[in-house]
Parts: sequence; C-alpha cells; structure tokens
Amino acid sequence: AAGPILLQVCEALQAAHESRIVHRDLKPDNVCLTVHKGKKNFVKVVDFGIARVTDDSGASTGKTQTGMVMGTPAYMSPEQAGGMTARIDGRSDIYSLGCMMFQMATGKLPFPGTSFGEVLIGHLQLPPPPPRSMVPAIPEAYEAVILKCLEKKQEDRYQTMREAHDALAQVMGQLGISRELPPASAEELAAAATGTKTRTNPGGVLKTPARPALPRKTPATPGRPMMTTATPLPPAMPKARPAVYVGLVAIVLAAASGVVFFVRQQAGENRRAAERAAQLAAQHIAEQAREAALRAEEEQRRLQNDKIPLSVVSEPVGAIVEATWKEGVKGGVTPFDLSVPKNVSVRFTFSKRDFVSWTTDVIADTPKVVRASLLAEPKAAPPPRVLKGKSEGSDKKARQAASKEDDIPVEF
Repeated sequence: AAGPILLQVCEALQAAHESRIVHRDLKPDNVCLTVHKGKKNFVKVVDFGIARVTDDSGASTGKTQTGMVMGTPAYMSPEQAGGMTARIDGRSDIYSLGCMMFQMATGKLPFPGTSFGEVLIGHLQLPPPPPRSMVPAIPEAYEAVILKCLEKKQEDRYQTMREAHDALAQVMGQLGISRELPPASAEELAAAATGTKTRTNPGGVLKTPARPALPRKTPATPGRPMMTTATPLPPAMPKARPAVYVGLVAIVLAAASGVVFFVRQQAGENRRAAERAAQLAAQHIAEQAREAALRAEEEQRRLQNDKIPLSVVSEPVGAIVEATWKEGVKGGVTPFDLSVPKNVSVRFTFSKRDFVSWTTDVIADTPKVVRASLLAEPKAAPPPRVLKGKSEGSDKKARQAASKEDDIPVEF
C-alpha cells in the first residue's frame, strides 16, 4: 500500500511547489490518510505551519534569519540542518520524502541519534546506509530511488517532485505494483460518513519520533478564577525515629546529587553536540562557497579556451591583414585562417599596394569567413607630351607662309 501513498505525496507537493510553496516539515505525522470516493488511503498533506514561499527561481524568500534551523530533525535536509535558509527549495522536501521512504522500507530512520546535534551531524556529513544492507528483500531499483532522494547536494537529487514521482511509478510498474487505491471497509466508510477524521501513518510502520513533552498551563476563563483540583494527601505515616529521618535525608540527597550530575552531564553532551553541528554547518557553507568559486573559475577557463575559427580572404589576394581584439593581435597575408576567443569583437584591417585600405569589425560568435573586396587607388592623368621634331616642322611652315605673304605684288 506504500507505493500509491507515496505517489500521492509527490503529487500533492508538486502542486505546492508549482505554487512556489515549500513545506519544510514533511514527515509521517503530516500525511493524513482518508476515505475518498469509496477508496481508502487517500492522501492529504497537512501542517504547512513553517512552509515558505519561493521566488520565480525557486529560492526561498521571507525574513527567516540565516542560521536558524527549522523543521523536524529526523527528516531535515542538509541545507535545513546547516541553517542555510536561502538555499531551501522544493528539493529540500524531496530529501524529507527520501527519509520517509527509507523509514517505510526499513522501519528505521536513516540518521537516528540520541541528541539533536547528533542527528544534524548525520544529515550534514554522513552517507545514509544502503537500505538493502538492513532489509535485503528491498528491490534494488527502489533502493536507488531512495538514495537519490537522500543525496547531500541538492543538484544530485531529483530536481522536482514530478521527477521523483515518475521514477517511483516506473519502479512500481517494473515490480507489478498497482497504483489503484484499495476499497474502504464498511467501518471506514461509516467513519467517513460521520465526519470522523483520523491521521494515519503511511504503511502502518511510520512514526515521527516524539519530542519531550512540555508542561502545560490551563488558562483561566476571563472573568473567572482558575479552578484547581486538590490531590488527596496520603495517610499520615507513623512518627519515625531521628536516625530514620537522617537516613532518609541522606538517601534523598544522594539521589538528588545523582540527578543533578546526570542532568549536567547530559546538558554538556548536548551543548558539545550542538557546537559540533554548528562547526560542521559552517564548514559545509565554506565548502559550498569554495565549490562555487571553483566552478566559476572553471567556467571562465572554459570560455577562454573556446576558440572560434575564422577564414580571412580578399579580392585581390595577397592583402596584408592585421586582426586585433581586446587581449590579442594577429597578422597574415590573405588567404589565411586564425582562431580567436569566442564572442570577442575583432577588428580586421586590410591593406595592399595600389589599393585603398579597408577596415571591418566582426563578432566571433560562430565560425565564419571574413571577406574583403579592395578598390584600386585612382591614378592621376599624365601631363601632355610635346614632340620636338613636329614643332620644328610647324615653325618652318609658318615662316614659309610669312615669306609668301611678303612676296604678294602690290599694284599702284
């Protein structure tokens, strides 16, 4: 019966995440099984008391102070255990779901502990034990789904509840487990008809670890005095001898001393565990920051190592080309090839004797051909040429013509 229940939990939380709400306290006590349309084990996820709204990117919003730990320790994600409130998103609920699945499969919590700090250290630092090492009958495929939900790093888990739902449904299909809910019994239908509400642990095996009970005070009704009930006193004991009183006082003092010692010792252990958890949380945050810085450096190196090939040609060929960009320069004679960093702006200057120089800018986002058609420089008109022999002949003819004019007869 656990498979259909878990699928419904995934569907309910997927709907919440799509509305940008992270539950942050998913545990068996917050999963109610009801009767619906004649079927039992209909899931209602409740108690969104510490739920948180996220922004469009999925990151948490609000005023919860960084370093504040919220949730139930046994089902708390590493980012919750470390107080990294800004990093809490839907994948935190996926981790809590993995804790529930682990408990349903093995009957035990992945990180049990005797103190708050010990449980937090498990979530922050220790790998979960393989469920098959505890219950060998668990199918390997189901174990893989559980362990993926319990990955320490958010990016290593299922990224959405829909992914976790589909992985679980695929395993159920492989194992021949039906997704249909079982019919409700007559008693369950009668209870549903009368409006009796029950909260049932999925699979009948889950139970959220109880917290220490705190003393309650019953408030008095306004305007009326607080009513107290007197406890009858036991019958008076016979008077004892002074020696007996001394012995009783010694016993009480010894017992009280033992209690005080135990309480102090336990308080010291809890304080040390909490300090250790805080140190691990700080180390975890520092490691996350270092990893982010390393990823940024690696991305920067990758971008620098990404080269874009460019082919440079011209008409006519043989042009001298200078290519310059922000962090480099390279020259060549067309045609030639070169490679430059991706997405840089490259300026190409073409020059050739008797041709007009030409400049163009190219963005190296994809491989491409840089082509230039050079224009010839305009040539000046040559000066007029004078033929010396021809000029002398012309002068001779002119003189002969002039002498002929002198020989013209004149009549009187």
